[in-house]
Amino acid sequence: MIDNTMRNTFGVLTNRMTIEDVLDMYKGEDAMFYGNPLNITDEEIKDMIEYFELLEEYENCAELKELLNAKNFADLDMFLDKLAEENGVTLH
Repeated sequence: MIDNTMRNTFGVLTNRMTIEDVLDMYKGEDAMFYGNPLNITDEEIKDMIEYFELLEEYENCAELKELLNAKNFADLDMFLDKLAEENGVTLH
């Protein structure tokens, strides 16, 4: 069951499938995800990387690491924009 949850979440995070696609695959059953794929935490992504490392699926690990890096850069950009806005400075 954990494999399905990891793969469902991985599919949504990497835009290989939508949440609706996953729900359609599990008609009559409960579809499960690891965390909330629409609001996944860094820690959940790191857990997924560890899981795929154990399975030696390094391509999946690499994609998740790229996603984690992109997420961290986006978080930093939002923080800097908010800080500049609060201090009356515009960044262009």
